[in-house]
Amino acid sequence: MKWKPSGTAAESAQAAFPKLAQKYFEAGRKAANGKQSPTQLHKFRIATKKFRYTLELFKPVYGPGLERHIDGLRKLQSVLGKLNDHHTLKPLFTGDKALKAKLDEAMEKHLSHFHEQWKAFDADGELKRWKAYLRRVPKQ
Repeated sequence: MKWKPSGTAAESAQAAFPKLAQKYFEAGRKAANGKQSPTQLHKFRIATKKFRYTLELFKPVYGPGLERHIDGLRKLQSVLGKLNDHHTLKPLFTGDKALKAKLDEAMEKHLSHFHEQWKAFDADGELKRWKAYLRRVPKQ
């Protein structure tokens, strides 16, 4: 992200955040294409966390309306975290076939939940709405 040192935080956010949203949605579409490994999905979880935390820093600039946007990111981050937790546990229980099967089942459930959440998050026109929202900053 490039910031204009001479501009306000709001002006910099208006310039940088729509592009950041575009990149995030592109990464999410790739993550949700059904061809990504758990490790690649974990990288998208980290990207989600970074995007969310960056936006949270600008709550004072955007106001309370930003929370609705952040909530969607929070939900994606949560389900991806659960998926990663189960993936991380699997190597610890290689000798327990029953537990491994339960972990596999849980991973499938969380993966399915992620795809459902992403589909809702990236519904028709959502990226356009995100970019429009991030371009405008409420008057202080």
